[in-house]
Amino acid sequence: MPSPRFPVRGKSCARPGRHQPVMWTGHGTCRRCTVFGQTRFRHHRPLPEPEWPCPMTIAQPALAPASSALGGYVFALTGVAIWAGWTVVTRMDMRGTMAITDLVALRFATAGLLLLPVLLRKGLPLKRLGIGGVLALAGTAGAPYVLIAGGGHAFAPVSHSGVLICCGVPLATALLTRLFLGERFSRLRVIGYGLILVAAAILMIEAVLGTGLGPQVLLGDVMFMTGALMWAGYTVLVRHHGLDPLHSTAMVATVSAALYLPVYVLFLDPGIAKLSWGTIALEAGFQGVLTSIVSLLLFSIAIGRIGASRTSALTALVPAAAALLAIPVLDEWPSLVQVAGILTGTLGVALASGALALPGSRRA
Repeated sequence: MPSPRFPVRGKSCARPGRHQPVMWTGHGTCRRCTVFGQTRFRHHRPLPEPEWPCPMTIAQPALAPASSALGGYVFALTGVAIWAGWTVVTRMDMRGTMAITDLVALRFATAGLLLLPVLLRKGLPLKRLGIGGVLALAGTAGAPYVLIAGGGHAFAPVSHSGVLICCGVPLATALLTRLFLGERFSRLRVIGYGLILVAAAILMIEAVLGTGLGPQVLLGDVMFMTGALMWAGYTVLVRHHGLDPLHSTAMVATVSAALYLPVYVLFLDPGIAKLSWGTIALEAGFQGVLTSIVSLLLFSIAIGRIGASRTSALTALVPAAAALLAIPVLDEWPSLVQVAGILTGTLGVALASGALALPGSRRA
């Protein structure tokens, strides 16, 4: 089998016009140009091709075993189920007797306690971040984020939160990285971001027109979009400073617990004492363990096995999964307008993730 040939740039030959620059792997010195290395010039009578594979063949990365890739998809889909469940459970809590302030207290008290050993072992990177950077991380992904994004579930249905939060985060992250980090995107990813914007517009128009929905839905949508922007800011900060995901999560959880719990106990009329122990255990386990810690580990493992693009593409299933789960749990049936928004947002996230590509197109 002949060795592959790749055109190269920036090379010249003593006999221009008669030679075509190509890349040969595994060859010796060129007979006519006496140029040694991988860059060769093909003449009218080129060197004979070696047997394949040759000793100097460029090594290709090994593909992940099928079982490992399958496990990656299982981990990613389990994380998707947790995220969809968070949307439905939070909506159920907001429709019940639990206040959002109680939910935030349970979440960060549990996660902060469990992740405190991680922070003690890795330390607080004040030299790299400064106090302002640590507070920015805790503000964009900690208690303020949950108060806003979670509190929006008291006003708007699950079909709106699934699209505006889960699909809004990639769009907001792209805008911030373009503005502050100068990142560029392929045409296909830009189309995906445009579809996400269309999906958000569909749901916002439905909220403004009030077709079968109360006027408070618009407030919930604004809170969802604000939460998406906050989480995007957290994502950009973590990426800019090169932080480990588990380390940054431990910082957010412990700092949020240290700052929020005293305010909650002293000024926010705690309602946890009125809840049953079963409810407390359920909320602490789901909000503080599954959502805050387990989902992070699942997606981290999935990224290592199937790649970041495929993992991000699978998160596009969160809005649809949440809307389907809300039907038996909350008796919330999405309207045709909401279904259109969910499908448009799902396709947008799949394209924006870079996992899908048209023939001949390049991934960003």
